[in-house]
Formats: sequence, C-alpha cells, structure tokens
Amino acid sequence: MNYSPGMKNKSALLIIFLTIFIDLLGFGIIIPILPDFLKNQFFISESAIGLTIGIFSLMQFIFTPIWGSLSDVYGRKPILAISLAGNIISYAVMALVFTGVINSFTVLVMSRAFAGVFSGNLSAAQSVISDVTTPENRSKGMGLMGAAFSLGFVFGPSMGGFLSYNFGYGVPIIVSSVFSLIAFLLCVTILKETLPDDVRNSNKKNFSGVKLVNFKAIHDVLNNKVVGIFVIIFFFITFAYANIHATFLLFAERPAGLNLNQQEVGFLMSFLGVVSAIVQLTLIKYFKNLLGEELSLIIGNIISGIGLFFIPFSVSVPMLLVVLAILSFGNGINIPMTLGLISKNTGREGQGSVLGINQSLGSLARFFGPVWGGFVFEKISYHAPFITGAVFMFLITAFTLKILKKNNISKSQKS
Repeated sequence: MNYSPGMKNKSALLIIFLTIFIDLLGFGIIIPILPDFLKNQFFISESAIGLTIGIFSLMQFIFTPIWGSLSDVYGRKPILAISLAGNIISYAVMALVFTGVINSFTVLVMSRAFAGVFSGNLSAAQSVISDVTTPENRSKGMGLMGAAFSLGFVFGPSMGGFLSYNFGYGVPIIVSSVFSLIAFLLCVTILKETLPDDVRNSNKKNFSGVKLVNFKAIHDVLNNKVVGIFVIIFFFITFAYANIHATFLLFAERPAGLNLNQQEVGFLMSFLGVVSAIVQLTLIKYFKNLLGEELSLIIGNIISGIGLFFIPFSVSVPMLLVVLAILSFGNGINIPMTLGLISKNTGREGQGSVLGINQSLGSLARFFGPVWGGFVFEKISYHAPFITGAVFMFLITAFTLKILKKNNISKSQKS
C-alpha cells in the first residue's frame, strides 16, 4: 500500500511518540525507587546517592553524540533499535540486584552505567522528528516528544512507587524491562526509516569515524552564534531542574517533614508529568504564536525558578502540589521551546549530530545536577538543592535576556 508523505510523517511521529512513551514509562518507574533503595538497602550517604544516580547521565554524555552521528550515517531506525536493546539488558541486570539475587552495589552502578551507554534513543528520536517536520512546525514536533516524556512520567513514577511499596523493589524493575522490550519491538517492526538515502550516502562519504567525546564537534556547536547560545541555555535549564532528581524523595520522606513513602512520592512525581503533558499538548502552540519562542522560553524559565525555590518551604501536600504545578508548567514551556530553536537553526544534514551533542550536554547537566543536589543536601541542608536550582534558573534567564537582546537572535537566519 502506498502512503502519501503526509501520512508517512504522521505515522513516524506516532511511532516515535509511542516508542519514547513506553521507553520513558520504564525509566519513570525507577525514579521514586532508586534513591529509596540505595538509602534503605545499601545505607549510603546523600552525596553517594547523587553520584550513583548521576552515573547514568555521565555515560549518556560520553556516548550520545556517537549515536547521534551514527544516525546521520546509518539511519535513525537501527540506532533506536540498538539503544532499546541495551536498555532491556541493563534492566534485566538491575532486576537481579533489586530482587536480591545479586547483592552488589558495584553491579547496580555498572548496570546504570551500561544503560547510559545505550541511551542514544533520545537524539535519534529528535532527529526523526526533525526529518518529518518543517522548520515552522519543529517546536510543535518537539512538544509532541516532550509530551511523550511527560506521559511516561505521568504513569511511570506512580506505577513504580505503587509496585515497590506493595510488592517489593524487584517487580517494577522487571516491568521496566518488559516495557523496553515492547518499545524495541515497535521500533523494529513498525517504524520506517525517515532519513533519505541521498542524505545518508552524502554523510557516509564525509564520515571519518567517531570519538567517545568529540570535543571539536562540541566546540563547533557552542561556537555557533545562534545554536551555541541555545545549547548553553538548555544545559543550565537541565542542570537546575536535575538538582531534584536525587533529593526530592529524600526531602519528601523526611520524618520531620512531610514523612511520605515512595508510593506517595511516586504519585507526586506523576503529578509533575500530568501538568507538563497538558502544557505541551495544549498550550505550546499558543505561547509560540502569541509570544514567540524566545519570549516563551524566558517566561518558562522564570516560572520554573519560582517553583524550584518554594519546594523546600512546602509544609503540606496541598501546598507542595501547587508548587510542583508551577515548576512543571514552566518546564513544559521552556524545554520544547529551546529544543525547537536549536533544531530550527540547524541544517537538515546536521540535525542528528547537533541534537546529539545537545542531548549529550544535557546528560552532562543531569550528571552534575544530582551530584550537586546530593552534596548540598548532605553538607548544607535539605533546602539547598532546590534553592540553588532556582538561583541557576534565574541566572540563565538573565543571561538569555542579555544575549537575545545583544544578538537579536529572534531575527537570525539558519546557520
């Protein structure tokens, strides 16, 4: 059966949406479990928890540009399939630790590092979206991917918290492995390649191999007057938000504070996903059309900073829900706007490489965020991760305003 280009585009977007949703559902299941498991089973410090959680993202930083570049040469579909297969293996190994079959902190850390190595699906998925959308609709397409993320976090944390609280730590990890298997099968059997043969052949002729960390490629992207600015902005937005990855559960479970369990924390984190999904599915286009991407980015940063700042001062669950809604609303705006601006100002032949580098630097931010958050939680106070995250968000907002005004980026052409 022959499909029109429009139908092909819709089909590719639908499959990417489902693949990323299912994959992130499995990832979201782990979020409320891992800090709790590390604290109660291995009795490690908050700083060590931050490092353990961050190792996944450190490996992403090293390997994601490789997958992005390879997707420009060999196509999006095989890279997505390989990365999803790696996730299945890493979850299986982690399940052995969480069920007590292997009682080794080292094996747990190695399984998270292995998962980070093979988590190249995000840059490849972004590249699929860039392949099948026009520059004018790029932010909307990235918003669709952001919605898949958000929906994964809607159901994932609550499912993980519920399953671990009622059936033990091992069950949700096994479920995560099954979800990654489903995503793998969707990718292999249904997704069609979106990178045209002529672009792949051209990229193969110019392909000179890959490096674990291609500092020259990172330098070239950051040195770009337009794209580099938005990559830097994305890095600090991600870092500020990632401060809470290792510490939100530790804050919420404090006996002297809200005294919540991992099931209740999972529901709270799912609430974050609900708000973000609503924003990205319904409001992105209105912000873009009425305010423009640049101004929407600024507003999203300010709102996110306010939400971060007030988390540690929330003395009741209703108050915390309001604060989390503010935080999620802001992040539902600023992240897809930044990704859309990066993609829109990048040529078609370099989408995979640039988006891969951006995702890689975002992973580095997600490494430093939990490490910083765990450190200041332990050494200063439980307030520190959230307050410092807000400070970084406000600083990057001031930087964004200054740069946009100076370079008049909103009128820039593709570089």
